[in-house]
Amino acid sequence: MTDQKMESAFEGLSMNEDGDKLVIGVDFGTTYSGVAYLFTGVEKPEPIPITEWPGGLNKPKVPTIIRYEKNSPQTFAWGYELAHTTIEGKIEGIKLLLDPDQPKPLYVPQTNTRAELKRLGKPPIDVAADYISALYKHALSKIEASWPQDYLQMLQKKFVLTVPALWSDKARSITERAAKKAGIFPITLIKEPEAAARYTLYSLKDKAISIGDAFVLCDAGGGTVDLISYEVTKIDPLELRELVKGTGGLAGSLMINKRFEEAIREAVGEDQYLPLRKHKSYRLAMQYFDESVKPVFNPFNQSADDVYYVNFPMAGLADDPANNISSNCFNVTREILEGIYQPLIKDIHGLVKEQVDSVRIKRMEENHAKGKEIKAIFLVGGFGSSIYLRESLQGLHPDIQIIQPTDAWSAIVRGAVLSQAPKEAVVTSTVASRHYGVSATDPWTDDDAGQPQIWDSIQEHNRVKKMTWYIHAGEDLLREQKVSFTFYRSVEEDYDRDQLIFSDKLIQSEAIMAPKYPDSGTTTVNCVLTADFRGVPKENFKRCFAKNGRPYYQVHYSLNITFDSAMMRFTSEMNGKEMGLVEAKYE
Repeated sequence: MTDQKMESAFEGLSMNEDGDKLVIGVDFGTTYSGVAYLFTGVEKPEPIPITEWPGGLNKPKVPTIIRYEKNSPQTFAWGYELAHTTIEGKIEGIKLLLDPDQPKPLYVPQTNTRAELKRLGKPPIDVAADYISALYKHALSKIEASWPQDYLQMLQKKFVLTVPALWSDKARSITERAAKKAGIFPITLIKEPEAAARYTLYSLKDKAISIGDAFVLCDAGGGTVDLISYEVTKIDPLELRELVKGTGGLAGSLMINKRFEEAIREAVGEDQYLPLRKHKSYRLAMQYFDESVKPVFNPFNQSADDVYYVNFPMAGLADDPANNISSNCFNVTREILEGIYQPLIKDIHGLVKEQVDSVRIKRMEENHAKGKEIKAIFLVGGFGSSIYLRESLQGLHPDIQIIQPTDAWSAIVRGAVLSQAPKEAVVTSTVASRHYGVSATDPWTDDDAGQPQIWDSIQEHNRVKKMTWYIHAGEDLLREQKVSFTFYRSVEEDYDRDQLIFSDKLIQSEAIMAPKYPDSGTTTVNCVLTADFRGVPKENFKRCFAKNGRPYYQVHYSLNITFDSAMMRFTSEMNGKEMGLVEAKYE
């Protein structure tokens, strides 16, 4: 950190202010990860990224790569120590294995990750925990080397971890568990595009933002593209509401690298390509493409280079002018690069248009004072830093300003720590991405013809499983809003205590219309909620009598969901008071 940045971040630091915190944010990414931190006990909290990494490179992010020693699964190298190497045993894309239900991009590096995990005997969550632990310990050592030890020891530490907006609740829970295994606890999760939006607005302070302004945030990273939209509802302090359901897709910049490698294969031919991949020059060529070609390529700039020379020193390639190979060099023309980029650019155009159209429809439905106006599209993330992407989007949306904030690549982790800073932007509501409800039995009627019947031995009639939907896709959910799912169970008068442990499935559906009955084709189990009321006195239960006069108890209770940025939290209530314990198990 420069002396000037240290002075700025340290300005107004109080050595005795109660409640001061050191906020540490972790952006665990598919291809690159980052850490930033922030002190809350300063007049103007400023996010500070870690930029020094093992391997000697000074950048705001580090490759998400790890490799274990063959005979010592507790010893590993990571990050820039392994970047652009062809060494065997590297594990890349481990983040994607934390969400096993998500489709995997075709361009995930072909490192046979699953086979390596099997050899190590480590599940993905443990590998993720090892990497996150190394990331955090290194960052903490850099923080401790830069600030007064006495002050750091006085501070509470608070951790924030970013997760993709489109990830399942199960994947978010697994990621949270990986962080805990890494020693990072307690922790708050935040959606990546929300974090990026916070930093973008922070960087645009006092830049003509007004109430009612709408903007779209496009987080284009290495693996995925996430989109989210907000409206400004208050200025001081700044408050936002999410406008429409977040969207996204598998259109990250790693596909650019894969398509470039395919272009190399086509140019040199299959016979030369396989040995070339094992040559050390291949690593250097890919590094040059990644760091010197991708960031600057822009076909709209007619004064830019028409040819980029990608060298493979000492590779022994046969000259082939017809395929742009000469003197161990691949002469990459503007046309070749446009062909590499075009499918990805087109996919992102479609994703952005979908989100823009949804926002405009929502504002027209609300008869908004600003009509269907969208103030800006913010581009963040590694691919979001592309000049080509920005200018192509500006051409498609001439009435919307396309903005790439300063430090767009590290916007997510900077925004993560800002989310815990006082007086910074607050997101007051989000939009439900799917339907949530429970399946319970109701008395069977003729309207339920065709549905399985369940015999109720206590009340002596048939029942049928039906869905009760408490949250609908597209519904506005206030932060910290409590949604209650009501249940009752019947137990015999002389019940055993273990009969007061009840398991209920939280059901989800991504169908347009929430279905009436639970069905394998339209509904899936989100998680199993187990409520333990063994410690609750029977005076809290309702004493009833069956048709045959036999006494029994009805146990009435509710399971409550509270929403924050990226996680659902569960509690249980009985007679209006919080009672019992709740555990969520994701299947």
